[in-house]
Amino acid sequence: MANGPVRPPWLGNWGVQLLGVGLSLYNAVQLVRHLVDGEYGSAFLSFAYVVVFGYVALESWRTRQELAAKRAADGPAPIDPPAGPDRPAPTDGPAPTD
Repeated sequence: MANGPVRPPWLGNWGVQLLGVGLSLYNAVQLVRHLVDGEYGSAFLSFAYVVVFGYVALESWRTRQELAAKRAADGPAPIDPPAGPDRPAPTDGPAPTD
């Protein structure tokens, strides 16, 4: 059995999803305009753009769902303990040498 699709983590970004949805809607409006004007070549191109950007939006949504499920399965992220007597405070650079 083949593994599922490999999606890069940046695909789950809200901006990618919003861009895909926005461009799909824009091109859907353009598709209708071109069909009304009788420009069938341009209408076909707008249809192709709707398919491509719709696919991007759909895959972005699926990636967000997959990452959310993975985060839920992993549990909360560990929290660093505060600095104390057994753990020195972080420094901004290398320790000075005398």
